Amino acid sequence: MQNYRSLLFVPGNRPERFEKACLAGADLVCIDLEDAVAPADKETAREALVEFLKQTNHPHVGVRINAPGTDYYHADQTAISDFDLPFVMVPKVDTVSEIQNLTVDAPIMPVLESARAILNANDIMGLNTVKLALFGGGDYSADLGIPMTFESFLYARSHLATCAVANDVLLFDVPYLDVHDVEGGMADTARVVALGIPARCAIHPKQIAAIHDALAPSDEEINQAERLREAYEKSEGNAALHEGKLIEAPMLKGAERILARAKQS
Repeated sequence: MQNYRSLLFVPGNRPERFEKACLAGADLVCIDLEDAVAPADKETAREALVEFLKQTNHPHVGVRINAPGTDYYHADQTAISDFDLPFVMVPKVDTVSEIQNLTVDAPIMPVLESARAILNANDIMGLNTVKLALFGGGDYSADLGIPMTFESFLYARSHLATCAVANDVLLFDVPYLDVHDVEGGMADTARVVALGIPARCAIHPKQIAAIHDALAPSDEEINQAERLREAYEKSEGNAALHEGKLIEAPMLKGAERILARAKQS
């Protein structure tokens, strides 16, 4: 799975925005048939999506279908079944059983947004069809009756990050909702990255550059990683002292992650 950094949502009932979203610089674009679309517009949004997928050449466009158990769930799957998509996002996934029989031929991206979903996250991410996942902070906060703050989300984010790494799943964080507070979004994203979540969703094109900047390692981090890798190679894989600190294989792995992120920025 490619190391995507950003995903931009665009409402499914706003087809005039589809192409603009594709050109906004996000690694992935998600045309949303779920929360962004009122029930009265579900059918027309699905039709607009299909027409766009028929004629677009953009390879980074996926879809958020409606949730399992809704009247739109199976119709959404049928509508997109003939398209080669980088992912299909499925909201409100609480258990493995809700997505293990999906009929779409694409990587599945469950949205984990309830207490049950967080507790079942390891099993859900363990499905071989699940390659990406998203923490849905809005519904999670409503489920627990807590505010949408960094402190309130600390456990859920940390748990999901651990499950994602254990199952080789790329985890995206919930969008930062204040699209005008670019600096605040960057700072919040940096804190999220420190928890082990390497990608983030956006709801406005102006957030994409801020996400990429927050995810990019600093020059000093890159230099430190390069020096550590060089020292480890000189030690021929043995434990060694580097700049006064012990370095072993796990430190090299961390350095390689930093250098991989640097190549993306």
